Amino acid sequence: MTIELGLSRISKLLSHIGNPHESLKVLHVAGTNGKGSVCSYISTLLQYQHHLANVNSPNKIGKFTTPHLIHVTDSITINNKPIPQFQFDTIKTTLDKVNKEHSIQCSEFEILTCLALSYFKESQCNWCVLEVGLGGRLDATNVVPGKNKLACGITKIGLDHESFLGSTLPQIAFEKAGIITPGVKYTVIDGTNDPTVIATVKEQCAKVGSELIITDSCVHNSSVDTESWGVIQPIQLPLNGEYQIFNLRVALSILDHLQKVGEMTLSKNDLTEGLKTIVWPGRLQNLNFFYASGKSIPLLMDGAHNGSAAIELAKYIKSQYDSKPITYVIAVTAGKNLKPLLDPLLRPTDSVFVTKFGCVDGMPWIHANNPYELGDYIKDKYTSNVIVQPDVHSVFPTLASIPDQEKQPVVVCGSLYLCGELLRLHNSNCK
Repeated sequence: MTIELGLSRISKLLSHIGNPHESLKVLHVAGTNGKGSVCSYISTLLQYQHHLANVNSPNKIGKFTTPHLIHVTDSITINNKPIPQFQFDTIKTTLDKVNKEHSIQCSEFEILTCLALSYFKESQCNWCVLEVGLGGRLDATNVVPGKNKLACGITKIGLDHESFLGSTLPQIAFEKAGIITPGVKYTVIDGTNDPTVIATVKEQCAKVGSELIITDSCVHNSSVDTESWGVIQPIQLPLNGEYQIFNLRVALSILDHLQKVGEMTLSKNDLTEGLKTIVWPGRLQNLNFFYASGKSIPLLMDGAHNGSAAIELAKYIKSQYDSKPITYVIAVTAGKNLKPLLDPLLRPTDSVFVTKFGCVDGMPWIHANNPYELGDYIKDKYTSNVIVQPDVHSVFPTLASIPDQEKQPVVVCGSLYLCGELLRLHNSNCK
């Protein structure tokens, strides 16, 4: 199944179900890496307004992020709780029927986006936080009118999905900046972006009359300056990785704007308390992984699947393990550019288990690289210490059988789909 970007199909489908997207209050986030983290920060912190209003009637904060990690319903949440399966099935059945009856030919992702927008409308959400699926300008989430977007966020942009978005940073930035449509009054961009990226986003903001805020790019300063709450200095970032300070700055700058224009009221105490509750699984997650009943192995899990994410993962690994050899468990989605993903990570002293993930719920077009071909590539380019094990569930008993004196830190990476499959297994074995 090929990916065909565009807004005509989803617009038609939404028109047949009453255009629920036209009455939602939306915050829209695009970028190559960090989108999900920013959405998690924003959606969680917005919930803390209920302490200042009526505790018995908390705000309803919808969040749509993809890909899902464990189950397809994880993509669509209200107050971080996935859509109930029966509601998911009911709305999807209706959408599938309309899609077929009118020969609209919406993709699975477009239907999933419609499903999220319908659920948020039906649930009377106060806010909806939407993560772009692919690109921005022609992504299904961009069907939301600019007047409904109270703010847009642009996270770090790097080279990824070049066959769809372009082969240079300015070309990719142009697609990402496409979420800044007429009516969007406020945009925030991660200040660590390449100057050509920032220039491209500036140009789009000027074109539609959107105020642009460029966040602080200093990595050595773990604080966030705001007008509404002064300096926010987390004792510890809620998510691992030095880059998370940049994601947090994007999120807090958006919330700072909403507070200043009277769209929300959040105390500094509630904000700092809310930061302590942020979770975003599969991203630099330390996990005592239960691979069988009563049997576990400690590992670091990260969905790094492109060059930019791999660089950040490599920094974190060095900060945690210095120069120790690492045992990697890797699976990669077919079609990915391997060199920028593997160059920052793999060394001759490292060991690699090459595997694959299974079918992805709701995304039948996604599949893993052939593990034998990937294994040959890694042997040729990086390290001879390669074991190909297509059944990912067989990898961990093998790792656990290694004598303690020979064990190395275990890092799982290469695809969020791999992380999701392992988290499903882990959760099942924890019961």
